[in-house]
Amino acid sequence: MPDMGKQNLSDTAKQLVISIIATVISIILTFGVAHVIDKKNEKERRRQISMMVIHDIDQTINNIKNILNSEEAGWEATRYCMDNKKRLGSISKDTLVSFLNYILSDTFDPSLQFDKSNESIFNSSQDSWNTLSDMSFIRNVQKCYHLRAILEDQLKNWVYFKRPISSEESYDILMNSNFLFDENIFYTLCDKWINDPKTKFYLDNLENRKYLLNYVLENCLGLNEANKFLMNITDQELKEFAEKTLGDIRRASDKTIAGKWVAVSGEDSSIEIYFNEDHTLTSISSYKVTSSIFYGKISVDAKHSGRWAIEKDSLILFLDNDKFTLSANDSSITYKPQMRDSVNSIIRDLTSPEMVQRLKTEIFSGDRIGCTTNLDPAGRKLEITTANGFSIHLTR
Repeated sequence: MPDMGKQNLSDTAKQLVISIIATVISIILTFGVAHVIDKKNEKERRRQISMMVIHDIDQTINNIKNILNSEEAGWEATRYCMDNKKRLGSISKDTLVSFLNYILSDTFDPSLQFDKSNESIFNSSQDSWNTLSDMSFIRNVQKCYHLRAILEDQLKNWVYFKRPISSEESYDILMNSNFLFDENIFYTLCDKWINDPKTKFYLDNLENRKYLLNYVLENCLGLNEANKFLMNITDQELKEFAEKTLGDIRRASDKTIAGKWVAVSGEDSSIEIYFNEDHTLTSISSYKVTSSIFYGKISVDAKHSGRWAIEKDSLILFLDNDKFTLSANDSSITYKPQMRDSVNSIIRDLTSPEMVQRLKTEIFSGDRIGCTTNLDPAGRKLEITTANGFSIHLTR
């Protein structure tokens, strides 16, 4: 007769072994799956960091292209002014302003500035270095950032980038003359600097400036393209990365967009857009102008009319430029009698045909403008983005 005690002990041992095996298998499976997930997450993090850096360098490349375009445009305006300096009065004010902007040290254009926030994240994050691991990629990125740093330094310090009108002279002109509002002073200033040897020196050295800009541009282009190949990242993926948003996109419809919308703007400007139910459109923009020669503010109002339609996921604007109007209201300002001519000159400039044309095409260019829309869940806020990347945020 079998010993019951031994049999129970044997069964217990078997159960214990089975339990241990099951536990080990469970641990192996758990850690194995976790390892696979970690590897997948690491690969995704690597691609996200790579795309962040590649996109950042692409933005640098675009900025350098903008600087080159600005150089070319300024050079053309300045050359034209110098070639026609004996008939200065016949040169359009827009061209003369472009000339002055080209030689003034203290001009600001956001499209020509470098954003280094992503570079700081990349260099300061140990996780970036550990995750990327590919030293060829890291070296290429560092070379691009090094080239950008060299260019920034040269833009500030290299003699060929020193503009004819220094910061000190710019300050003196602004503080001690009324050239912005007095035509005689404006033309006298233009005449002086058109004939200044420093302007000719700056003009003659365009190719030196372009050489450095193109050198950095071409190297960054090559290094960044190499990194796209290293990480197997396509241009389409980069585009999707740049457009990625954490929120859901809610496209506007005929019903949800109809009505009056007001743009989120500063105290001295406002925009109202009326999407009427009959699909006509009216946009009214107002901004206030101040000056040291009068008290109060001149109100400038621009009115644009047209039609609108929703086509698939897009908002289409059909603007009638023939119905664009621009007016200035000076009823809220006061000034000394001797400043009347200067004030009238300001008002003429604010409503001139050149200003009308500039405002017509500054944001909405063309007869048919396709836009994307995004409506908040409450239907009270609307984002409209044009094909050239300009966004306007509206509220009901």
